[in-house]
Amino acid sequence: MGDSMTRGALLGAAGVAAVGAAAGVAIWKSGGDRPDLGDRVVAARVPDPVPGDDPRAGAWGRAEAIRVLLAAQTITQPALDALGIGDVTVRALHDGTSLALRLDWEDPDADDVASLARFQDAVAVQIPAASGAKPPSVAMGGPGQAVHILQWRATWQRDIDSGHRTGVADIFPRVVHDTTPDQLLGDAAVVYYPGRHAGNPLAQLGRTSPVEEAVAEGFGTLASLPQQRAAGRGVHEDGWWRVALSIPMQRAPAGAALVPGSSWPVAFALWLGDRGNRGSRKQFADWVTLEVAA
Repeated sequence: MGDSMTRGALLGAAGVAAVGAAAGVAIWKSGGDRPDLGDRVVAARVPDPVPGDDPRAGAWGRAEAIRVLLAAQTITQPALDALGIGDVTVRALHDGTSLALRLDWEDPDADDVASLARFQDAVAVQIPAASGAKPPSVAMGGPGQAVHILQWRATWQRDIDSGHRTGVADIFPRVVHDTTPDQLLGDAAVVYYPGRHAGNPLAQLGRTSPVEEAVAEGFGTLASLPQQRAAGRGVHEDGWWRVALSIPMQRAPAGAALVPGSSWPVAFALWLGDRGNRGSRKQFADWVTLEVAA
């Protein structure tokens, strides 16, 4: 089903979503002009370093914005029961060394704390690892058809902005606990935290970027890269998330180089925390064309 999902199917799904906008599906509300729907985003070349960690930068005014349609993920279980938002606005820039994208979507609430029955906002960009006439399955690639994924998470952004990892005491201010292994054992306490000891990026105490760089060859194969090079920043204001993220155009070992003058498929996924989105319960976009300007 992943390979047969076409843009026509997405247009049909989003058409239904547009009709149901009054029922809570956000399509577009902004003080500016409404970008056109599109299936081609051009990464304009800029002379200065791209603002890959600054969604407010003036350089984004040089990038043409398009709206890309989203559909509910129903290819695999657990699926998304209902579409929460109909589209995401996309812009792209490059400076010959780094590629940056900015993703905007309407969301009245910033969900940046993950806890019991609480989920976070997030957005992801997917690019095939290798070029070819036919892109891999939009459903996170397939065996022998790897994809390169960048995922921004609102909880990681909160950790960076606050200067510390959000913990139980932040979520439940009245929590009472005894002495922790860290306080008694120092560095040796890592054996009590198997996720941290194994290098699980979700368990790390310190973060330098709110974006995870990973590769996949289908559902259930996502692997975080040992060397994380992605930068990014998300800002929630006026009922909107605006997220910028960037990667080096020389992508090895994650994939082939994104050279100026080349074209690549690119796809997107979006999670709304207040609607219970997590894991495979997400909105996603079929492949569109990313043109890296010469």
